Amino acid sequence: MTDKSEKMVGKSPLATIALIARSESRVFIRELAKEIKERDGSVIHLYCFNPQEVRHYQNLNKDNLFTSIVDANILLSRAFDDNLDQEDVYARARRIEEKTGTPINHFAVPDRHLGRGYALGGYYHPRSRYSETIDYLHMVHAFCATLEFWEQEFAEKAITCCINGTREAHAAAIILNIPYRVLVLARHKNLHYWAWTAFYENPLIEERWNALSENDRIEMERPYFAHSANRDRWRKMFSLPVAVKNLARTTLQYAYWRVRGYAKARGYFYWETMLYHYRLWSSYREVRKLAKTRLSDMEGKRFVYYPLHVEPETALQGLSPEYFYQHALIAAVSRDLPVGCFLAVKEAYGAIGRRPKNFYRHIDDLENVVWLDTWEPGLDCVRKSDAVVTICGTAGLEAVASGKPAIAFGHHNLYNFLPSVQVVDNESKLKEYLQKALDNPDAESIRAEGERLLKAITDVSFDMGSYDYIDLDGFEQEVVQNARHSLIESLGVQMARKAV
Repeated sequence: MTDKSEKMVGKSPLATIALIARSESRVFIRELAKEIKERDGSVIHLYCFNPQEVRHYQNLNKDNLFTSIVDANILLSRAFDDNLDQEDVYARARRIEEKTGTPINHFAVPDRHLGRGYALGGYYHPRSRYSETIDYLHMVHAFCATLEFWEQEFAEKAITCCINGTREAHAAAIILNIPYRVLVLARHKNLHYWAWTAFYENPLIEERWNALSENDRIEMERPYFAHSANRDRWRKMFSLPVAVKNLARTTLQYAYWRVRGYAKARGYFYWETMLYHYRLWSSYREVRKLAKTRLSDMEGKRFVYYPLHVEPETALQGLSPEYFYQHALIAAVSRDLPVGCFLAVKEAYGAIGRRPKNFYRHIDDLENVVWLDTWEPGLDCVRKSDAVVTICGTAGLEAVASGKPAIAFGHHNLYNFLPSVQVVDNESKLKEYLQKALDNPDAESIRAEGERLLKAITDVSFDMGSYDYIDLDGFEQEVVQNARHSLIESLGVQMARKAV
């Protein structure tokens, strides 16, 4: 037994918490930390990612909610270390790969700076000083230093649970056998659950599904809450007045950051951010000219639906580091579709302005591919389709809940265990997957599986009410209490299994 394991014996998983700050939930997670400390007597160590965040939380910490507040921006700070020894760096990386079972490069895949080359469909995401100046040796060293930092922090502080951790923190938690939880949108209504891994997996969902009867079902009536809120917000982003407003605001922001000496000013290049605002406006016009097909135009036609993912984004590269090649997927599905069946592709509004040059035109050259109007509701597209193809998107969940066959290229989806979902583990069999999906599937049987899954998700999750990650204060204390209760239940199950 290691020193760390000895310290853990008999301890509650909430005894000493490593809590990682995330901007989109910063108000809620602080209230949750307060609730946990008051009720469970937890020691909570908070981790931020720049000096400004540290000062912000220190100013709020007059109640001593957090025992320590640490700047955990190891990755980008250590990437500029001098006098690196290549043999030493590679030896450290090999030890980490052996302990984690993961190539060190996998940690770079979802990173918007050091892994931007993996965002194959997001070439025009703004470039940063980090992405332009850090070479391979320094990248490997930076990820080694980050993983070593988390492992050392967790061991020295006798951490018993990591909440909202990064991919690197998750890896360290696995090495030290520490429970890991991250607050995740369940993509149904405004339900959230505590995922057990950085891939947003939760084994309790499948277990609950298996325990339910065939009559335990919930219908999917509408798209999930956050999607609707973001859709309305993004629709306003593509107008010329908003583009001009964003250009002016970015100029003022960068000037302010430079005067105050903020780390943000040393991140993304000013002109790259300015160009992105322009591309939002100009690329949207290209999409509108090309993506004119309405669902009504597809009446009487057989089609498979594929909604594009935003790149770079945790929801793609982070959740599916094994497969994130969207253009290749589209070409492969187009190639293997039976005659008379079309592939309907719909752009994600959050991805507009980031795609490589001629991305849309290149895909449009595939004769059996049609571009759906970007503003066609995704759930309607699913319901009108004959089958759905996705990597790790909500469309897979919407498909099974609507009685439509789903083909998933991602390996960590919460719906992958369903008998009707075909997970692509051998792309040479794609023709067979598509044929099976299109060959008179039992829609009612698929819908029964999907609606039972919605019931399982509901049972494992808690409702965040009107909270939308825009109005960060828009939650009630009851939601905080429910989040804590759900967290404790989840950790209790894991601890019970460890004890067996």
